[in-house]
Amino acid sequence: MSNTALALLPLALAYIMFTLGTGLKPSDFKVIAKYPKAFIVGLINQVIFVPLVALVVVLLMSPPPAIAFGIMLISFCPGGVTSNMLTYYAKGNVALSVALTGVVSLLSVVTLPILITLAFNHFMKDQAGSISAVKIGVVMFLLTTLPVTLGMLARYKFTDFMIRRSGILNGLASVFFVLIVLAAIATNWQLLQEQLAAIGLELALIIVILFVISILTAKALQLSWFDTKTIAIETSIQNSTTAITLAPIIMGVSTLPVIALPAALYGVLMYVIALPIIFLIRNKN
Repeated sequence: MSNTALALLPLALAYIMFTLGTGLKPSDFKVIAKYPKAFIVGLINQVIFVPLVALVVVLLMSPPPAIAFGIMLISFCPGGVTSNMLTYYAKGNVALSVALTGVVSLLSVVTLPILITLAFNHFMKDQAGSISAVKIGVVMFLLTTLPVTLGMLARYKFTDFMIRRSGILNGLASVFFVLIVLAAIATNWQLLQEQLAAIGLELALIIVILFVISILTAKALQLSWFDTKTIAIETSIQNSTTAITLAPIIMGVSTLPVIALPAALYGVLMYVIALPIIFLIRNKN
């Protein structure tokens, strides 16, 4: 991947997060008060259970350190607009999905630097130098929190225009997402061929386990099926674009490093696994 293309990655992520913001409005967060239990369960699942499940799978499967760290990196990332879209197709609580995506994305400016630093020090201490949690926090603010906030402001100031152009904005964001995933796969193509079965199995296990845990915990707390399938989707779908964009920043390199590969593969697998599950749960009462 060329240096010019790599330099455009942060801009692409910022644009994707901006489009997420344009889909948010203050009233969307009223769902937190309307469905407080469902929101808290979804938040805990996303922030705590996702990294824990990824950690257990990584420790059991023992992938190479860079792959292990890459898997943990994707587990730390918030959901994206994809989870909102899939929730819509699953006939779930889209308002709850949007609120969870928005809040977790805003929280990631704090959670990601801490979790990334801990995982890096554990898995990569013998593979690379050190990283700065402060630097990652600043990057997260500039690439996620700020664009989301600006997107919400644009939605508030230019509501009609943003609604009319939402299809174009989201379509372009989808194009950026596909290009970023393909770039990460192409850059590490040889390693992907060697590790595809192992990495694919580990990521598939994480996605399926998260679906099962989310459904079990939501049902144990007597949430409606409407909210349960929403939480399952929101928990299982991560923003792989964030992980891929952060990878070269974390490693301080001018090309996409190996740690970006799990996120790229995840960006494909989440559709392969999630869509059949969504088809099964879509009309289930």
